[in-house]
Amino acid sequence: MKRLTLLTLFLSLFLNIDFTIAQNQDINLNLQPDHEMKIDGDANVRSWDAEVKTINADFVMKEFDRSDLSSLTSDHFETMKLTIPVDDIESDSGRLTRNLQGYLKNDEHPNITFTLNRINDVEVNGNSATINAEGVINAAGVDYNTTMTVNATFNGDSVTFTGEQDLLMTDFNIDPPTAIMGTVRARDEIRIPFSLTFSL
Repeated sequence: MKRLTLLTLFLSLFLNIDFTIAQNQDINLNLQPDHEMKIDGDANVRSWDAEVKTINADFVMKEFDRSDLSSLTSDHFETMKLTIPVDDIESDSGRLTRNLQGYLKNDEHPNITFTLNRINDVEVNGNSATINAEGVINAAGVDYNTTMTVNATFNGDSVTFTGEQDLLMTDFNIDPPTAIMGTVRARDEIRIPFSLTFSL
C-alpha cells in the first residue's frame, strides 16, 4: 500500500510537471498569405491609398489553453516583428507608387518595421480579445514609439489581428508632399487599416 501511494504521488508530480512544461513552450506563428494592410491618406483634392503587398513576420507566443481563452494574458506574448519591403507598397497610380517609395527613402531604408515592445492589457470576451500594445515603427530610417489597440479573434489553430492605426507623416520626418506649385497638398494624417491572420 505504501509503495502504491508513493507511485501515485510520483505519477501525479510527473504529470503536473509535464503539463507545466507544455504550457511554457514557445510556439511560432506563421503569417497567412491572405493578409491585408493599406495606407490611406487625403489631400485637398481627393483621397489616396496604397496596398502593402508583402509582409514578413516573426511572431512567438507561449503555449496557452486555446479551449479556455480566459487563460490568455500579456505574459503569453513573447516577440513580434513585422517587416514590410517598401518596394512592395503599391497604388493604382504608378506615379503615386514611385512618389510614396521615394518619400519613404526606399534606396537608403528598404524596409518598414514594427517591433512589439510590450503588451499592456488583454481583455478577453468569448473567442476574441482586445489587446493594448506598445511598439516601435521604423519608417524612412526614423523610429516612432506608438501605442495601439488591436482586436484578436481566435478560431481553432489560427488568430486574426485587426485594427486601424492613425499616424502622421511628420512622425517620420516626412513633409506632406505638394504638387502643381502647391495647389495640391497632401494632409499629414494617414491611416493604416490591417487584418493579419496567423496559424498557431
